[in-house]
Amino acid sequence: MSIAMLGFLVWAHHMFVSGMNEFLRIPFMASTMLVAVPTGVKFFSWLGTLWQGKLIFPTPMLFVLGAISVFLIGGLTGPPAGTVATDLFLHDTYWVVGHFHATMFGGFVFPFFAAIYYWYPKVTGRNYNEALGKVHFWMMTPAFWVQSIGQVAVGLRGMRRRIADYDPALSLETYHFWITLAGFVIGVSVLICIFNLWHSARKEETAEDNPWDSRSPEFQIPSPIPEHSYEHPFEVVGEPYDYGLAGSVYVEMRPKSAADIE
Repeated sequence: MSIAMLGFLVWAHHMFVSGMNEFLRIPFMASTMLVAVPTGVKFFSWLGTLWQGKLIFPTPMLFVLGAISVFLIGGLTGPPAGTVATDLFLHDTYWVVGHFHATMFGGFVFPFFAAIYYWYPKVTGRNYNEALGKVHFWMMTPAFWVQSIGQVAVGLRGMRRRIADYDPALSLETYHFWITLAGFVIGVSVLICIFNLWHSARKEETAEDNPWDSRSPEFQIPSPIPEHSYEHPFEVVGEPYDYGLAGSVYVEMRPKSAADIE
């Protein structure tokens, strides 16, 4: 989901309860629900990419899968906030907080961590600590599920957002205990990630040039990346669906010259 689309969705939610003429609510609802179309396309694209793939599960892949699971929470909690009948109740409750955080973390933060771990060997020339990377993932992901679903749950029970206190009669103390605890666990997991990246840059073993067996051009050059990345122009010669075929070549780092062909 792009920032522009998300901004429109938030704006449209406010329009439902802004006191505008009632006949405008249905057009706003229809246009808001259209945001689900590209989101659904993305999900089918991700699942299609994974389907029958030869998957391995180092830390970057775990964060990619975690991103899909968290973004799914954001995707499923979006439509109830996009229809007039339900948003009149859910507007400005913690349902919106849970939805927004799941969308942001699933769409941006989890993929960001996946990218950091994936590119770390190429950027630094050293491996990160895989065990600490997985500790980061297995602390952060379940904790975020608890936090986001807990926020959605208290929103359904009438918990408003943007307030410093709430009515004890709502009996939300247990929910907030687990939401807060999950938030601290997420914070600790990020500190573990920072320590891992800092310590590994100094102490871990030298990384291979291509630790992921990737066919992309940036992993065909030394690690860390030299000042002039590519000594010669490269040429992409492979097809996307022959990745697992034996002997398939995706990129020629030095395309054949006319003299080579002759």
